[in-house]
Amino acid sequence: MKRIARGTDQSPSDEPTFRTVARSDPEMAAAHRLAAATIQHFAAHIARSGDCVCAAKLRFRDPDLSEELGEDEFVFLWLTSVTSDPKEQLFSGLFFELPPQLTKWHQVGERLAFGAEDIFDWMVVEHGTLHGGFTLRVTRQRLPEAERAEYDRHVGATSWHPLPE
Repeated sequence: MKRIARGTDQSPSDEPTFRTVARSDPEMAAAHRLAAATIQHFAAHIARSGDCVCAAKLRFRDPDLSEELGEDEFVFLWLTSVTSDPKEQLFSGLFFELPPQLTKWHQVGERLAFGAEDIFDWMVVEHGTLHGGFTLRVTRQRLPEAERAEYDRHVGATSWHPLPE
């Protein structure tokens, strides 16, 4: 991954949402495998460049906590406004929210380039319909039914497209 430039077309979220997930969570591992296996669907959505929001979830090493604990610790973050450069085989996206432990290295509005292999999950919201979002689906399924509508609003989904095969 490499830093590209600071952008201004995305403002920070008023209420960042960060969730802790166990490193050995089998459902999240399965969601990651499915996202990786369907990355071509994500690239196809981006290439159409219609009225949609494209986002990718990436894994970032938390340098301070990793040093403190003596083992690698990671944070997973969504970058939005994702574009792709098929010629360079790179994607890029904007940070729209950051946990405090990463603000020494990244800034909200910064654009970052990354390869397909760096994508932990992907999602596209097109006219309210969410495509992909494999880890989001796991999280949503674990919520009490009464909290799901608010979660849907948070991610911008009015419906969830069937998973790609």
